[in-house]
Amino acid sequence: MRNNIVRIGLVYFLFFLIAIVAIGRMVQLQFFDKSVRDNKYHIKVTRIDATEAMRGSILANDGRYLAFSTPEYDIGMDFSVPSDTLYDNNIEALADILSKRFHERSKAEYMNLFKTCRTQKRYHKLLQHPVDYETMIEISHYPILEKGQRFGGFKADKVDHREYPYGTLAFRTLGHLKSNRDKPKVGVEAALDSILRGKDGSRPMRLIEHNEWIPDVEETEIPPQDGLDVQVTLDVNIQDIAEKALLRRISGVEDLEAGCAIVMEVATGEIRAMVNMEKRPDGQFTETYNYAIGRTGEPGSVFKAVTLTTALEDGLITLDTEQRADVIWHYDRANRNFEDTYLRNYSTITVRKGLEISSNNVFRRIAAEYYGSRPQDFVNKVVNERKVTYNYDFDIPGMGKATVRTPEDRLWSPSDLPQIGMGYAVELTPLHIITYYNAIANGGVMVKPHIFKNLQQNGKIVKEYGVETIGRICSPATADTVKAALRNVVIGKNGTARTAMKDCKVAVAGKTGTARVSLPSGGYVDRSGRRKHQGSFVGFFPYENPKYSVIVVVWSRLADKNFYGGTWGGPVACEIANNIYASSPQWNEKIEEGSVMPALEAYTEQDAANDSIIGVPDVMGMGLRDAIYTLESKGYTVASSGRGSVVSQDPVAGALIDSDAQSVTIVLKD
Repeated sequence: MRNNIVRIGLVYFLFFLIAIVAIGRMVQLQFFDKSVRDNKYHIKVTRIDATEAMRGSILANDGRYLAFSTPEYDIGMDFSVPSDTLYDNNIEALADILSKRFHERSKAEYMNLFKTCRTQKRYHKLLQHPVDYETMIEISHYPILEKGQRFGGFKADKVDHREYPYGTLAFRTLGHLKSNRDKPKVGVEAALDSILRGKDGSRPMRLIEHNEWIPDVEETEIPPQDGLDVQVTLDVNIQDIAEKALLRRISGVEDLEAGCAIVMEVATGEIRAMVNMEKRPDGQFTETYNYAIGRTGEPGSVFKAVTLTTALEDGLITLDTEQRADVIWHYDRANRNFEDTYLRNYSTITVRKGLEISSNNVFRRIAAEYYGSRPQDFVNKVVNERKVTYNYDFDIPGMGKATVRTPEDRLWSPSDLPQIGMGYAVELTPLHIITYYNAIANGGVMVKPHIFKNLQQNGKIVKEYGVETIGRICSPATADTVKAALRNVVIGKNGTARTAMKDCKVAVAGKTGTARVSLPSGGYVDRSGRRKHQGSFVGFFPYENPKYSVIVVVWSRLADKNFYGGTWGGPVACEIANNIYASSPQWNEKIEEGSVMPALEAYTEQDAANDSIIGVPDVMGMGLRDAIYTLESKGYTVASSGRGSVVSQDPVAGALIDSDAQSVTIVLKD
């Protein structure tokens, strides 16, 4: 009995010792064993991953995509993950398929890279550039990578890539990004970055064995808020028309350094096109700077419309007011002579004719003789009533500041007043200039130019950017008078825009302007006698009921010769106007009655010709545009009268006449 008790006691004592050892070991592991205490799997290891929001799209005025984001993937591999057997048996096959499929490295180069990464047990990107979803799926089935992240070390990090389906069209106006992670600096992308970017979400992650991170379902995930879509006022077709017209004119001209063009809708101020071209060292033109809104300079003769409006509005002149046509005019208040060789063939000249031939002295004298005793009053009217230097906040960053010298300025001299009258001692951007002319076309009401149309979420408009009126710059009657004077610049016998607009198929009114550009060294001419020029044309069309305003400005490098706005800007504006209305459904309504039509280019989108008739085609019942295309595609010239549909034609349909140099007369009625 006593032996049994001893044995039982020994057993209990043994269990007691085991318990003590176990407890001691537990204490040691918990508090003293560094290898266990620091084990990352011993406690819950977490992190917060950002879930990237999808950047909103940029839509054109008609809803076409100008910019959108698509998911792409950076492909990489954690070389510490695959087992030795998996790695050794398949790494050469992986190198071989990557080299043959993507041609970024040779097989040998891949093997050297893999060897280094395996030795260092680190992650490395397998491709230098991201790939699309389909390619990512393809790669995920490659040797080793097919085992996934847990066993093969495969990683595909999603990156939103920015796509611009029209390439460099409106490049500077839109701004360009490679991915949503980039920070835009210019254009629509920069101006509305926070709206387009959206708000990233957050996803709690936890670490499990094999160094794998998985979503932590015990914590709350915050989903991303995708960015809003932005619809802008740009018209893809008009932007393309303006860009091609400008490039056609300035490409290959050695002494030109830059050019810009803006097309704006008269009633709303919506920008339909904004083109900016600057010459690269290789002679090619690209969009690198927004000249349309950022480049300020003395506008020259296009400012004469401001002087004209001011004197008309004050009742000081009419278009028929005459003054002496002094080639050399002496201004007593400045004790200075001003020369104007354009007046050599005149003894007296009207204000209307002065604008037509762009006489500097005519407009110098209007400013000096009517406002010479009160120059500040003239400047105040230019700034506050004409609002030509109104510095509004434009939608995209980079707007230059418009200024006009005043008698209060330290640099003011008495000769500045007549110089302001003809466009010097004033600094304006092309956008400021077109805003003023747009107001004349709009009956004297100035509207703020804008490029943002609305914000959308899932196709629904959540905010609209409406028309914003800056104010009235003159009475409707004065605006009509200035419009008539500007039309005369285009159609007048000696109009400075007559030659540039001779082939224009729609009635345009506007003004040419040529100004020397002040040099950093001071003055307008360097030591070699070279000078830089800013040549402009600004106007609106159609004249009777303006729909669009347009400005084209070109800048020359230092050169010995002059560059005139009528020669360089005018033809571009003419081509823009022609092509807009050649592709417009309003074309039939805009051709003046009784006109003899110049040859039109064939309209590829139309197929109006009736080929079933031999001889003169049958155009009865057609609209003017279709009738012109049908007849001119057969070699005939067209004379038309009336509007609406064709009710008679001479010669009649089917008449057998030689189409060479033959004319067909058509009459249209509503």
